Amino acid sequence: MNRTKPRLEDLHPWLRWRLNELAVAHRVANVDTSLCLIWGIRSIREQQSAYKAGRSKLDGVRKFSLHNYTPSLAADVWVYSNADDEDPEIYEGRPKRSEGLSLELLQKGSLKRWYIPLGKLAKDLGLEAGALWRTFRDGPHVQVPKKQRIKLLQDALTAKGFDVGPSDGIIGSKTWGGIVLAQHKSGILDNFKSRLMPVHPDLWAWLHGKDIA
Repeated sequence: MNRTKPRLEDLHPWLRWRLNELAVAHRVANVDTSLCLIWGIRSIREQQSAYKAGRSKLDGVRKFSLHNYTPSLAADVWVYSNADDEDPEIYEGRPKRSEGLSLELLQKGSLKRWYIPLGKLAKDLGLEAGALWRTFRDGPHVQVPKKQRIKLLQDALTAKGFDVGPSDGIIGSKTWGGIVLAQHKSGILDNFKSRLMPVHPDLWAWLHGKDIA
């Protein structure tokens, strides 16, 4: 299976802007580093494959990752050291070995040395960072916080002509009503429930005029 290429343009604009800001802030704090986007969108097939291989608890059938939404609501970034001023603050995909950068894997103290500080910078920019999670430290992972995800959903519903009221990050009766109407108009009639997002990835893609994975 061909892996979906990591591209900044595949991230939701809200996330993309903050990830770029994170890369700049990280370079200021660590002058010899670059960040590398290694996951943006992860297709449903890729999610199912990761689940079958035991690399994820989300099966891609009834439980989806925020990476499965198009545009993506999550990104994974690695830290590379030995960068110089000519290297970009953030790469799309791994830099070439000839460029001389060193990947800081989650080993030998790298979580504490690199990824927890990266998570703190991300938090300052309004992102949720996996490196700061208490039950499971997902060092490279950053995502749109839950309340902001609902606001973005409300914005998308409004842009499609569904009256959900103000984008306040609260799922009230008007927002649920807009979701139901969007399901019927799109033909994506899925009784979907998730703690991450109240809509199926296919409906999210439809609201944004994207191809359904």
